[in-house]
Amino acid sequence: MSHKDSFKKRSLSFFTPRIIRIMILMLGLTYKKVWVGLENLDNLEQSNQNWIYATWHNNILMDALILKNQNLIALVSASPDGRMAARVLELMGNQTVAGSSSRDGTKALLTMIKRIKSGQKGAITPDGPRGPRYKLQEGIIFISQKTDAPLVPIHIEATRQWIFEKSWDKHKLPKPFATVVISVGKPYRIPQRLSKVELEKTMIEFERKMLENVNLAIEITSKIKENR
Repeated sequence: MSHKDSFKKRSLSFFTPRIIRIMILMLGLTYKKVWVGLENLDNLEQSNQNWIYATWHNNILMDALILKNQNLIALVSASPDGRMAARVLELMGNQTVAGSSSRDGTKALLTMIKRIKSGQKGAITPDGPRGPRYKLQEGIIFISQKTDAPLVPIHIEATRQWIFEKSWDKHKLPKPFATVVISVGKPYRIPQRLSKVELEKTMIEFERKMLENVNLAIEITSKIKENR
């Protein structure tokens, strides 16, 4: 790589996440936010219980806005796109650890477990980093088992939004002045010991819980649009 190309790459990695951060914050000022199920988080807070947000990959941009400044520890991909997402999350007041099934996976899982056991809240996209979309992978179950932190589904939909059809996850970004619905599901606790059959059943059940939360957010968003 030439010096010119290296400089260009460093410049992009420095400026791009900052531009994305400014864009998200500016858009966020125009949104009307409607929270659903916020009492689920309030109950956990009152019992002094930390938790792990379970959010689908196509919510990452909005997660960065909605969950800003919570000092979360988020598991991100070790890919170039993952590193870019990590910088945005960090600029929005959270922390990240990079790893995937193909790169630094075990180290990343152990780091997540250590930080969550110390009391930090977590955030994981269980269908990332390559999909399939809305298909749960078992890493999130393992982390919840080892930390005894419940999984909390969270999903975001908007009355007006861009959908990036060419991305594998059909990533979304609400348009200016949209009403944004943030649906928080009930905490889901994972038993510390599971047989292989029980693990498969648990994965299917929690994936269903996450999809039910998606459908609830879509349903509420549709009703808001109909009543206008």
